[in-house]
Amino acid sequence: MQTALPVHYNCPKSMKIGPCGGVFADGGCETAPESTCVFLDPGLAARRTADETAFLANLSVPGPAGAGSRFKQHLDSGRFAVIAEVNGADSADASTFVEAARVVSDVADIVSVTDHSGANVHMGNIAAVAHLKAAGLEVMPTFGCRDRNRIALQGDLLGAASLGVRDALLVTGNHVLVGDSPSATAVFDLDSPRLLAIADRLRTEGRFDNGRAVEVKPDLHLGSVAHPFAPPLGDRPRQVLRKVRAGADFIVTQHIFDLPRWREFIAGVNALRGDERPFALLGGVAIMPSEPIARAVNAGLRGFSIPEQILERLRHAKNPQDTGLDIAAETVRELHETDGVAGCLLAPVTGRQNALTASAEQAELIAEVRRRAGIPVEASVRSGVVA
Repeated sequence: MQTALPVHYNCPKSMKIGPCGGVFADGGCETAPESTCVFLDPGLAARRTADETAFLANLSVPGPAGAGSRFKQHLDSGRFAVIAEVNGADSADASTFVEAARVVSDVADIVSVTDHSGANVHMGNIAAVAHLKAAGLEVMPTFGCRDRNRIALQGDLLGAASLGVRDALLVTGNHVLVGDSPSATAVFDLDSPRLLAIADRLRTEGRFDNGRAVEVKPDLHLGSVAHPFAPPLGDRPRQVLRKVRAGADFIVTQHIFDLPRWREFIAGVNALRGDERPFALLGGVAIMPSEPIARAVNAGLRGFSIPEQILERLRHAKNPQDTGLDIAAETVRELHETDGVAGCLLAPVTGRQNALTASAEQAELIAEVRRRAGIPVEASVRSGVVA
């Protein structure tokens, strides 16, 4: 008799505590849109519940967040926080990359360094972070489960902490099939909830996942991501709380365009907060320059969609870039006024290839959205330093 396989053996990302954000609106998986995400299969509901129950039952009480994190201090102050994002350099010379990140850092409270975002190759985030820290920037590396197993991920968390990093964003990551190297081998030894639990044990107990002790615990403020716009919609608030219980101190959502759906999600999250440990929730906001680019993003990215009314608004605009700024500012303003929202990640879409040109335009766009939203760049926001 054949033994039934665990849930994660049926998932291309080996997820066990899912689902990820790569689910299309019709339930299709990002790796094979014609196949339904296994976490939407009602026949697997009992097994999924058993996996989740066992996972939550074995969690330790999350430890104190990174005391040395300036980003945490900013969030704790109650001021609306803004994250900017950069990819690693596409070069063995990091000088242009560092200068580009410095420009962006002037309009944000911290710079997030992606981990081969979208499954596309860039300079590795540990090297990128080392260059940015040497330049005096406050940075937050992303660690994804796609390319490294738990051995390498724990080693990189220690390595980042040794460089002075106090904030880390832990994600499952896109599958290699959606990026520029589809013939690569995907790892997915973990998913983001399990990686959070391992990272939390590392900072709280000073122990690796295998039980071996480390000499000095990393002082880390841990974050993860949420996907309000991907099925199963009703379960997305609970997935936030699962990650918080696993160790997340803050959560950043996928880009927000569908405000009615966003309002349902944040209401669900706030209803579940109750006696849960405190955490910060930040919304992702992309700045679209035109209707054709917005449609291309809509067709190419998973986990969110841009409503037709937004696309039409861009299409009929006399100045699409200006309208894109208005749309983003309206979203940021709503986030700022919503109970339970601590900030946003602002991501301008520029289409520029040159890093310095792109970063200068991104910084200008972020600053303008902040101004229109009534949250202008403060004099204290310089290179990620919070006064």
